[in-house]
Amino acid sequence: LPSSHPRAMAVAAADDGLTDYERQRLAHVARNREYMARLGVLDLAKVVSSEKPTTAPSRKRVKREPTEPSRRSGRLLNVKPEHDGSAVDALRDDDDEEDAGERRDKRGTGRIATGPAGDASVWDSEDAALEASRQWLEDARALMLARTSAVADMPKGSRGEEATRARWRKEAVGRWGDGVPAIDAVEDWERWVKSRVGTPPPPSDLQLLQEYYAHDAWQLLVACVLMSRVSSWDVKHNTISAFFAKYPTPTHALAASPDDVLEVIRPLGLFPARFRSVVEVSTKVVSDVGDFDVGPEPNRKVYGVGEFGIDSFEVFVRGNLARQPADKTLQSFVAWQKRRR
Repeated sequence: LPSSHPRAMAVAAADDGLTDYERQRLAHVARNREYMARLGVLDLAKVVSSEKPTTAPSRKRVKREPTEPSRRSGRLLNVKPEHDGSAVDALRDDDDEEDAGERRDKRGTGRIATGPAGDASVWDSEDAALEASRQWLEDARALMLARTSAVADMPKGSRGEEATRARWRKEAVGRWGDGVPAIDAVEDWERWVKSRVGTPPPPSDLQLLQEYYAHDAWQLLVACVLMSRVSSWDVKHNTISAFFAKYPTPTHALAASPDDVLEVIRPLGLFPARFRSVVEVSTKVVSDVGDFDVGPEPNRKVYGVGEFGIDSFEVFVRGNLARQPADKTLQSFVAWQKRRR
């Protein structure tokens, strides 16, 4: 591969002394470049970059020799710190205590995850959870098959209109797989596609995972349901990346075996509920014949997509900076975006 190829860039990064975090970020960049290359975005970028902007000459920075040590930390001077952080670590949030108790209870009973929405039960074994997951998947596949083979009873347009519809459906297949509806099942394919495509915001200093998936409503929502209630950034990043590497479209996700998906997302825990959320989001994206949207109302509600997912969708996919999210990291991101305006 040429050195400029995204995969070659990611491999080379492993030998240049970067930290694990920096390598992970480069891997994200490489994967997104490949995605944009498939969509033809990079060709447009070459045209834009050919117009070189005029910039003022850079000022040379003169290195100054320090006259005395610039670091004055008491730790460097062998002085014992006044506080070692133990007092802070001893403080526990009530919600964390409750969650930890729930986890201990579930480990003690040998049962896993939680039941469907509104059901307080848990599955007694991994086999039972997988069986429930297979049933959800069969229902979703049946709906997708019905939409794919359906032909709406609507009048045909002119050749130009039909060609435009065909182009937009081809775009949909390229993005979300051949599980999208039949061409005559959707009245306006352009709106259908655009309602599922996001407008990625400029990269921020906050390094939110949602920033990596803002270009696609399906990827953004799946990332949200997978990262929910997981504190480790590395676990979230590695697992979500592995999931999209194996299942790049909702069609792939709906064709997957629950056993295979379990092995990929097992580090996140709560498998049955997470898997059902992935199935529900994927089904809505590819099977609905109208514009895509999510929200708390019954007609827009998607299983597993709560306040965090809805706020993330509005902020990252819709670019709605008037949104007032409850999550503090989302609040920081909205404030950062507003300052950039």
